[in-house]
Amino acid sequence: RFKRVGGPRVVTPEPQLIPAPEVMPKVDDVPADRVLLTMAEGFPSETRWMNEGEADDGELMRWVGDDFMLPRIPLRHDEWGIRESWKVPMLVRMVADVKLPPGEQRIMLRARALGRLWIDGQLVARTEAITVQPPNGEEPVTPVREATLPGLRIAGYHQQEVFGEVTVEDGKTSRVVLELVVGGKNLRPETGEFCVAIQTADGKSFSVLRAGEGEHLPLTDEEVVPVLASMEESLAEFDDINRRAASASRNDFWEQRHAVAKKWADANSAPPVPEIDGIRHPVDAFVRAKIDRAVAASAGTDRKQAEAFHGKILPLLRENCFRCHGEKEKGGLKLDSRERLLEAVTPGDVEKSELIYRLHSEDEDERMPPTGDPLAKGDIALLEEWIKSGAEWPSPPVDAVEIAERPLIDDAAFLRRVYLDTLGVPPTFAEADAFLADQSADKRERLIERLLSDERGADNWVGYWQDMLAENPALLNQSQGSTGPFRWFIYDSLRDNKPLDRMVTELILLRGGQYEGGSAGFGLAAENDAPFAAKGHIVASAFLGIELQCARCHDSPYHSTTQRDLFSLAAMFERKPVAAPETSQVPAGFFEDRDRKALIKVTLKPGEQVAPEWRFAKMTGMADGDAIDRLMQDPADSRERLATLITAPGNRRFARVVVNRIWKRLMGAGLVEPIHDWEGRNASHPELLDWLAHQFVDKGFNANDIIGLILTSDAYQRQAIEGNLAASTELRFFSGPERRRLSAEQVVDSLFAATGNPLDIGELTFVHDGKRPLSNRQTLGFPRRAWMLADLNNERDRPSLSLPAARAITDVLQAFGWKGARQQPIMNRDSDANVLQPGILANGTLVTNLSRVANRSDLAALAIHASSPEELVETMFLRVLARRPTDGEQQQFSVALREGFAERVIPAADVRVLEKPEPLPQITWFNHQRHEATKVQNAVERRVQEGPPADPRLRPQWREKFEDMVWSLINHREFVWIP
Repeated sequence: RFKRVGGPRVVTPEPQLIPAPEVMPKVDDVPADRVLLTMAEGFPSETRWMNEGEADDGELMRWVGDDFMLPRIPLRHDEWGIRESWKVPMLVRMVADVKLPPGEQRIMLRARALGRLWIDGQLVARTEAITVQPPNGEEPVTPVREATLPGLRIAGYHQQEVFGEVTVEDGKTSRVVLELVVGGKNLRPETGEFCVAIQTADGKSFSVLRAGEGEHLPLTDEEVVPVLASMEESLAEFDDINRRAASASRNDFWEQRHAVAKKWADANSAPPVPEIDGIRHPVDAFVRAKIDRAVAASAGTDRKQAEAFHGKILPLLRENCFRCHGEKEKGGLKLDSRERLLEAVTPGDVEKSELIYRLHSEDEDERMPPTGDPLAKGDIALLEEWIKSGAEWPSPPVDAVEIAERPLIDDAAFLRRVYLDTLGVPPTFAEADAFLADQSADKRERLIERLLSDERGADNWVGYWQDMLAENPALLNQSQGSTGPFRWFIYDSLRDNKPLDRMVTELILLRGGQYEGGSAGFGLAAENDAPFAAKGHIVASAFLGIELQCARCHDSPYHSTTQRDLFSLAAMFERKPVAAPETSQVPAGFFEDRDRKALIKVTLKPGEQVAPEWRFAKMTGMADGDAIDRLMQDPADSRERLATLITAPGNRRFARVVVNRIWKRLMGAGLVEPIHDWEGRNASHPELLDWLAHQFVDKGFNANDIIGLILTSDAYQRQAIEGNLAASTELRFFSGPERRRLSAEQVVDSLFAATGNPLDIGELTFVHDGKRPLSNRQTLGFPRRAWMLADLNNERDRPSLSLPAARAITDVLQAFGWKGARQQPIMNRDSDANVLQPGILANGTLVTNLSRVANRSDLAALAIHASSPEELVETMFLRVLARRPTDGEQQQFSVALREGFAERVIPAADVRVLEKPEPLPQITWFNHQRHEATKVQNAVERRVQEGPPADPRLRPQWREKFEDMVWSLINHREFVWIP
């Protein structure tokens, strides 16, 4: 009655596993004219698999569709709405009442593993269980399948394809039941694309069964692909509903937490906003107030004296003294203000100045600086002369014109800036055209409000969090610092606009699946002798501005933090006392037989147990105690205690660090620099920082509220300048935002958005049939935005494991400062210009392919339907640069396109029919060591480099001129810069 055709070599299950008779399960509550999908965890019991499977089968989830086809099963979330693993194996069942043609019908079932299909109680087809695991690298390359019938969609990689017959009574609606066993030992819970189809009356094709009495779906690429895309949208919406419903179970707790935060904010008032005529926005008032103060102070300052101090003396102190006596208070002395400086300097008297005595001393224990070469005699002489003259610390000299606020940018520049800063992509033609045509006075505010509610904003921020938290998933073998792909926890949290205190808490609690995208993946750090010490370092720098990297092996030489501080955080993560491993200790021999005393110290004894305790009360203003217990669900859990101590409203450092990070992302420089290391640093605008932090707490730690405050300010909307980032704290005025280049992800996403191409490179994995657990061979799904890419390297850089389509994208990302492997948090990406950047935009594979007017592409549609060259030029300028062309640009491009424009479209009867390239075998981890695998991947790489075929409806000579225009706009100097 049924047989297997093609597919991988499988072994029939043991006879006792599925003994006869098998009875079609009874399923209640099947919606009319819909296909019901149900899922239950655990391998079906013998009774349930053999006999009538009633509704009580451990069902966990239901979803409804229209067709007996599915690309994947829904996601599983824990009770907090965080992604976790399905408990495999699991039973997936599809049920529907279907109108089938009467008479004898041939049925086809495509499925990956063990499954069976009933129609009206009759077992029609069965697939076999996967019981043979392929060898690593030496499996023969699977030949490309031939279509079962001409024009039929080819079954997926290693999908079984079996057939059966069934006789259908005239006029009867048939109950169709499909059961599949998904996942298991060494198997990921993946189905691949599976379906049930019926042979057409003429015997020439098959159609996917559709519920009810409608027409069945032809099993062809042209018909199936858009249905699968629609199905994926429905599944994604279903996942969102399930996640948010589960997440809502924690809402009451967080509403209570935010009520406490509101009370704290009411009891601890924010700094008053300066009252300045004509300025209504608080951010602008704080920025203007500092400029006004600097101008007033400079007016009463001896300019020559001020220039000498700030040009020679202060840089000398900063370079040689501040690491110990500015960034920290070593020996109880700080030199970063005149008030503290006077503790070591007697104005007018060099002999009585301790600072000068220490610079001249020959005593090893007294001499400053304590390491390296002594201060040059000429530099000491400068300091002595300065002290003799009174050791004045004048205000920095400023030019009122130079530091005055820059003019506001025009609407086109604002439009592009705000889209890139919120969504990470330029506006569409329609969005740009509508905004520029709008004459409303409040159109900028309305646009900001709309963009902040757009879920695509999450795509723009995930890459930032990945850098900050060192997200580093490995597709193949784990390497140093490899984590799980907790990017999905970040993404889901940002899409749901979770308050950041909640998001950070759930991150630290390490919830969900380590390999499925839960925050538990953050807790992994492969090949690391103290992984939770690594996490303590990351959390401290990300959310507290405390740098603990040096404290991994010894006390920090230029900070007040110690090795014990770091391992106390590790102990809180581990929920038990921990000891620093020997490999994380400076050996005792390092301190022996030295010419000078070592600057570093090791105060944590080898093997000494460090208790899980909070040691950062002084830095954060947040002490442990009963007040913290009242904010926790489980006061006995040291991990939750750590999360609460970091995110509680009384921890002013957390709120300040977060808003400072947001400020830098939008304004190009932080109010405090560097953003991850605050010890000894001052804010350029301390009142503004405190006011923003207060707003953050008062509004329930909502990041979008702070983003909105900044975006609506004139400070953000002014012409960009250079110098904020390089300026000292005193001279950082933000008279305009820092000029910024697009991030690597924004460059790539803008390329795809502007040319109208989807990011479609297939699944990012080396195992395409689920025959390894996620912990061993990861899949990162089907990327659609640049942040979804990852490091593509493998242990030996095997050419057979290259991913050419993905590599074309990562080449661009890497040229613009992205790193796929993040063994440590990335504090600041390299933003310097380099020769690779213009080269890869001008000649790289990605831009060459995206700027091509490819067959049936968005660019081809624009070219064919344009009413005039002028319209086409304006459309492309709005799509790529978010502005209309100048008269000169319009003239230049429209003249080039006008020649041949009227004849650009080839008559339909003369259009050349494009032939699809022959499909190539799938290369995976299991066959990559075969010689044939390398040859196949070389062929794949050649196809990627050749790019898509040009649209045959356009005459080549004219089409190439249009492509040149697209290429020119991508390579325009404006493209990689935020206005």
